[in-house]
Amino acid sequence: MDTLLNIDELAQALGGLGRATIYRHIKSLPGFPQPVKIGAATRFRASDVQAFIQGDHERSEAAE
Repeated sequence: MDTLLNIDELAQALGGLGRATIYRHIKSLPGFPQPVKIGAATRFRASDVQAFIQGDHERSEAAE
């Protein structure tokens, strides 16, 4: 089973992004990890976050 991160853990994993920035990216940035609702709680799959970080890293290396 995949580990689930809350919004603060996601922010930390993405280098300290603010909550508003995260919610903006959810709506507008293709490939950004999408939330999973569990009751009233919003969580993010750790595997989705890792895939996004890895993909972002690969895109930045290709641009160099």
